[in-house]
Amino acid sequence: MEDIVFESATEIVKKIKNKKITVVETVTSFLNQIEKYKPKINAVVDLREKEEILEEARAKDLAIENGLELGLLHGLPLTIKDRFLVKGLKNSNGDPFLRNYIATEDAELVKRLKDVGAIIIGKTNTALYCIDWQSTNFWNGQTNNPYDISRVAGGSSGGSAASVASGFSPLVLGADAGGSIRVPAHFNGTCGLRPSENFLSNRGHLKVENKPQGRRHIITPGPLAKNVTDLILMMEVLGNNTKYELPELPPIKLNDSKWNKMSLNIAYSESINDTDVDAEYIELFRDFINKIKKENHSLRVDHPKYDEQKAYVECSKIIGFEIGINNPKVPLLASFMFAFIGIKYKDYLWAKGMALGQRLSNINYAKAIDYKDQFSEIYNSFLTIYDIWITPVCSFEAYKHQSAGRPFLVNNKKVDYTKAIASFTFTTAFSGHPIVVIPIAKKKNGMPVGIQIHSKKWTDKKLLEIAHHFEKFTDGFEKPEL
Repeated sequence: MEDIVFESATEIVKKIKNKKITVVETVTSFLNQIEKYKPKINAVVDLREKEEILEEARAKDLAIENGLELGLLHGLPLTIKDRFLVKGLKNSNGDPFLRNYIATEDAELVKRLKDVGAIIIGKTNTALYCIDWQSTNFWNGQTNNPYDISRVAGGSSGGSAASVASGFSPLVLGADAGGSIRVPAHFNGTCGLRPSENFLSNRGHLKVENKPQGRRHIITPGPLAKNVTDLILMMEVLGNNTKYELPELPPIKLNDSKWNKMSLNIAYSESINDTDVDAEYIELFRDFINKIKKENHSLRVDHPKYDEQKAYVECSKIIGFEIGINNPKVPLLASFMFAFIGIKYKDYLWAKGMALGQRLSNINYAKAIDYKDQFSEIYNSFLTIYDIWITPVCSFEAYKHQSAGRPFLVNNKKVDYTKAIASFTFTTAFSGHPIVVIPIAKKKNGMPVGIQIHSKKWTDKKLLEIAHHFEKFTDGFEKPEL
């Protein structure tokens, strides 16, 4: 029973429905795993009462015995990132002032997961204000990487990816703006999908009580899992906009895009925006590309062309403005934002964009959205020429715990803290196209590394099917030695 926590979600659900294992046994295995390793990993930060979870599990078992219709995720225990409302659990959004807020309703995507039989058991840790690539805050503490606890789990969905990799949850609902799903997936040897922007509902995501739904652009919910098959399974629930119709979501069906198994026109880049990448990671990346070359695909080194600095600032402006909707109206807030990001992360372009966003006029916000549309056309054109674009996820594997803003050494060269990661994950998110991360190998130090695969907007299923095909060139998820 102990190994079930490292099985795929697809296999676990199949065993539950075939009565090879009960829901109570399944849930108990995951709860025992959390209890045993929570102090070491610190990924799950708010857990429901055990008896309450088991009571729900017994009801799920009874439904099976009574021959009732079962949902896609019947009896599967899941964790949710601590920025989606889950009724009865804390929802901080990474904000210290909200750290004790108990949600009184469920986010839309949480409702969908519950509706198909999933059992929500707890929330996963995130970064302070959900804006870092390590998941640390003063009230929940530091999340550690299960492959080496001296290293970060990534952020801001670091608790989510670590939860999957540690056997705490077979699937997790996370979210991504500047790599918050992709970097943790890469660091923890898991798969993660940043879907097309506006494919999944943001209702109840980063929601503040009695305030309007802010952050509607760029920030995108998405799943993390051990393999691509499980990502598809979760997207069949999260992205079922036919069953759960909402007026603000386009009538796009997941299966509207499929790969016909024909040869692919593939672009790839060993870096993005000329940022240094660890030499051993690049060798593993090249090995992966060479395996693809043995199939009947056309591969070419290429990348979208744009002004990175302008895109970086404009992207930050929009996020800053939409964060500012729910910020308290206090003097010098923009100056505080500039100082906070500039001092903490040593990134003055990011700080500039976020600060400008705090005091952006209506017309300048509209101009920033216009620029976003123009920028999206660049990626749309590029990903019309190519079926997919393959890139590294950042400059290196999971790094040792350190203060945010401290530069890294990459191939004996100093690389700024945000440049080593944001160069790969900020502007690539700005266009709104889907991006999936899969693990490809481990470095000699035992740390996993992955790749990003990009495709045209609204081709999420096609992207996932291609990623699933490419998994055969990798060792896939490998259980950590906890």
